[in-house]
Amino acid sequence: MKTSTFILIPLIGISFASNAAIKVTDNFSIGGFGSTSMTKSDNSTPLFVHREIDDSTCYDCDTTFGLQADLTMTDDVNASLQIVKRPQDDWSDPEIEWAYLGYQYEDFSFRGGRQRVPLFLVSEYYYVGQAYTWARPPQEVYDSLMGFTFYDGLSVTWQSDISDETAVTASLYYAFEHEYKTELGNDKLTFDTDRIAGTSVGLSGFNYRVHLGYAHVKFTQLPAATPTAEILNVYTLGGEYSHEQWQFMAEVQSDRIQTNWYVSGAYNYDMFTPYLVYAESHHRRQSQSLTAGLRYDISYSISLNAEWQGIFMDSSSYDKFGTGAFISPPKLTGEDKDAQLYTLMLNFVF
Repeated sequence: MKTSTFILIPLIGISFASNAAIKVTDNFSIGGFGSTSMTKSDNSTPLFVHREIDDSTCYDCDTTFGLQADLTMTDDVNASLQIVKRPQDDWSDPEIEWAYLGYQYEDFSFRGGRQRVPLFLVSEYYYVGQAYTWARPPQEVYDSLMGFTFYDGLSVTWQSDISDETAVTASLYYAFEHEYKTELGNDKLTFDTDRIAGTSVGLSGFNYRVHLGYAHVKFTQLPAATPTAEILNVYTLGGEYSHEQWQFMAEVQSDRIQTNWYVSGAYNYDMFTPYLVYAESHHRRQSQSLTAGLRYDISYSISLNAEWQGIFMDSSSYDKFGTGAFISPPKLTGEDKDAQLYTLMLNFVF
């Protein structure tokens, strides 16, 4: 992996999988991606939303497989469809992660349909493990919205080169009413969103990228004794920078109930990339984590990750039956407040 590859992938502006896509005709292509792992924690309380890793060796907690089809109808009109078997899905019931019709007019692009919520640095390719260095994106930030990644609605994006090496992108989006369902252990929750409106701004160059995101969400959580509509304003800021063989990333997410952040550093040497990540969650969740891993690029389209992660909870939060990075409070079952997580992950695109 060359130095510029660190930043090149995010700047493509589309799923990593399309780089290895099969060209069926001049205007139609199909690509795919996937991840699978062997992972285990030393704590019986499950970790991470939608993955629920515990002290039993798990071979499908991270399993992801996706197919993407892209159709260019005219020079200005295109359509894209992405279907993903996410970690929380059964193979027989995958999710449509995006399905939109797009129109390009000069520096503006307009999309209608199901699209990815553009809040984070790796939102566009969140399920494409081959596109980022870690085994999985830092869960302190990427779990903060209960793992919800798409919306059904409209967007407009403006992109322009402000110099030979610098591009700026700004987008507005609006999502229509939708019910998002999730499971937390034995609890089944529904978030009935009345609307989601937001914006994102990005600045990118040869070896850096800055991303600013905002989302205004009106939702009702069910079940509830007295269902009440709530408003949540979500703010995100992320940056990525590479210098020679070094890559650095950092992101922060904040709303009225939580603040989460991480910093990451990686060094690429030929086919090997060792990396470190430190992350914290505050308010709603009280936890910290330290991750050390090694990625091995077998080829441009296949990689392996070997990763250790230490997850720690404050004693005060533990005593108050806090969850931290766990699905349920570990104190309920008398488990330890900390966990050691081991992962061997395979990623691929085609």
